[in-house]
Amino acid sequence: MSTGWEKHEPSPIEFMHAELQNEFHKWRKGQTIDTDIYINGMQFNEIVVAAKKSTYAKYKKLGLDMPVLKTDL
Repeated sequence: MSTGWEKHEPSPIEFMHAELQNEFHKWRKGQTIDTDIYINGMQFNEIVVAAKKSTYAKYKKLGLDMPVLKTDL
């Protein structure tokens, strides 16, 4: 049965959310099997940067890495 989503991709923010979760668990599993873990700001930033890079690459045509004029918001 078709759900109608086969021709669609997630929005960039939803894709990035999933990438953040994936990157966190990839990092966490390299440290421990526990889900409760200490993380510092530098480690958190590395996770965010990896997710942003994946999002920029997937949605390259949207120019998400380009600045936006305040008047366009």
